[in-house]
Amino acid sequence: MKKIILSILALTLSTAAVAENKIGIGAGAGFSNSVYSGAESKAYPLPLLDINYGDFYAKGITFGYNFFKGEDLALSVYLDPMAGFPIKSEDIGEDYTNIEDRKFMAMIGLRADLNSGIAGIKAGTTVQFGEHGSEAKISLFKPYSINDKLILVPSIYAKGFSGDYSDYYFGVSDDEANKSESDKLTTSYKAETAFSVGTILTTSYKYNDKISLVGILGVEQFSNEITDSPITSEKPIFIASIGAQYFF
Repeated sequence: MKKIILSILALTLSTAAVAENKIGIGAGAGFSNSVYSGAESKAYPLPLLDINYGDFYAKGITFGYNFFKGEDLALSVYLDPMAGFPIKSEDIGEDYTNIEDRKFMAMIGLRADLNSGIAGIKAGTTVQFGEHGSEAKISLFKPYSINDKLILVPSIYAKGFSGDYSDYYFGVSDDEANKSESDKLTTSYKAETAFSVGTILTTSYKYNDKISLVGILGVEQFSNEITDSPITSEKPIFIASIGAQYFF
C-alpha cells in the first residue's frame, strides 16, 4: 500500500544522520499488493522529502516540530496528511462495486524517538488521531554502517488501530451489504480494535555528497479483526521501493 511505504520511508530517512538546515528532495517508486480482496498489486510514485531546519522537519510526506531534543530522547508533534488505507470501490473487484470509497485522512500525531542504549537499538513510538479514529505504532530498529556509504536498517514494528479506524476502512455497513448482488457480501461486518505486525529491511546508499539512494523490502500481517472482513485478504502485504534524493 502506498501509505505503508510512505510511513516506512519516513522511518528510513530518520535513521540517516542529516545535518540541521539541510534539505533533501527526491522521488522514487514503490510496489505492494493490497490488503483489500480482489485489488490488484500496484506501483506508486513516491515523493522523498528529508528536511531538517532547526526544530522543524519533513520526512517522506510527514511534517513535524521537535519540542524536546535530548541526548537519547526526542519528542515531536507532526502532521500525516495521507494516513489510512484508501481504496476506490471499482478497485476492490467486481463483486464489491457497491462498497463506498475509503479515503485518505489527515492525522495529527505525537512521536517519541529513543536511543535505548542497548546494543545500539533505537525505538520510535507514534500515536496519531484523525477523523475516523486513531493509530499507534512502535518500532525497534538498529542501523548498521557497512562502510562510509552504505547503511542497512533492519526493523520490526507493531501497529494498533482503534475500532472506529478499523471499521471505517475494513467494516461493511448494513447499507453496503443490502445493496450487494454478490454472494461474497451477504451480511454487514463491524471491524473491532485491531493490530498488525511487520518487519522491514531498509538501505541508504550515499552515492556522493549530494545524492543518496534509498531502498525498502518488507512484509506486514494484519490481525483477524481485519482479515475476517469480507472485503479484505488474509494474505500479508509485501512491499518494495527504491528512490533517490538530492541534498542542498
